[in-house]
Amino acid sequence: MQFSLMIPVYNAEAYLDACLSAVAAQTFADFELLLVDDGSTDGSGAICDRYAEQDKRVRVWHTHNQGSLLARRFAEKHARGEYLLYLDADDLCEPALLHALHDAIERHHPDLLAYDFLTFREGEEPRRESLCDADAFLAGEDMEPFYRLLLTTRFNAVWNKCFHRRLLDCAPDYAAFAGLQHGEDLLRSAYLLTGADSICYLHEPLYRYRLGSGNSGRFDANALVLSEKVDKEVRRLLSEKVNFDESWQRDYCDLCRKQLDNYLRLLAYGKTGTSEAAGLLRDAMRTSLAQDAMTAADDSLKYRLLRRGLYRALLLLYRGKRWMHAQ
Repeated sequence: MQFSLMIPVYNAEAYLDACLSAVAAQTFADFELLLVDDGSTDGSGAICDRYAEQDKRVRVWHTHNQGSLLARRFAEKHARGEYLLYLDADDLCEPALLHALHDAIERHHPDLLAYDFLTFREGEEPRRESLCDADAFLAGEDMEPFYRLLLTTRFNAVWNKCFHRRLLDCAPDYAAFAGLQHGEDLLRSAYLLTGADSICYLHEPLYRYRLGSGNSGRFDANALVLSEKVDKEVRRLLSEKVNFDESWQRDYCDLCRKQLDNYLRLLAYGKTGTSEAAGLLRDAMRTSLAQDAMTAADDSLKYRLLRRGLYRALLLLYRGKRWMHAQ
């Protein structure tokens, strides 16, 4: 069997049928589909079971909720294919996905493959996202540009990648990252990329990523603490591959800044009261991630308020702007 497609499923009833139908429409038939129902409380589990009854290539497990990182790890332990792919339950893959991967594998036999994708919202024109201007095959030291992309967040997603099963040995058990809701793709992609000896990039949009339906808009008070663990691990992995000089450190700090900005945005726009939110932000600013982030911050009003510890004022500024935009 050439491919194992793995999908963690959590309360995705609204999108799951479309996702699974896209898998069933693949023009290359030598694959298995592993569905991990990660403690769903809607009708997702029943949809998974229905597809398993209809297609012998589909296998289903119903587990307690453990998050997508550990649900993916669970699927990996049961995968039988030579090459593995992750899909998200609210996204779509193109019918030619596996055929295109098969042809590239026959030509190059890479450890890792990646490809263009489309982002979309219902009723809007999709937008194409590319990392290369043409097909590419890179190995050894030539892979450094992709290492750099990890720190720009442009190569973080796991759903536009396919990897040889030998890369499963590059990953830990993830126990230290249990509960991670933001940064799990960055962590997994870092292990895959730094563990690979070669990468094949396909300049063809083979996946459709649905905007606005995942965890990106949910606030987690512990997000920066967990993201700090992820960032330190990513830095450790990259330091084993490249000379982590001042240029790399700047990019690393800029990644931290983006994560801090996202934390602040979700905190400010959430339902937490201003006093409690200010306390959470004060605690967050004590993390090493926040300290690294501030070295990449400019002199805008947002960062001036952060530097002076004026957290309530900053939150009120965010919330005031949002209220004005809503009018």
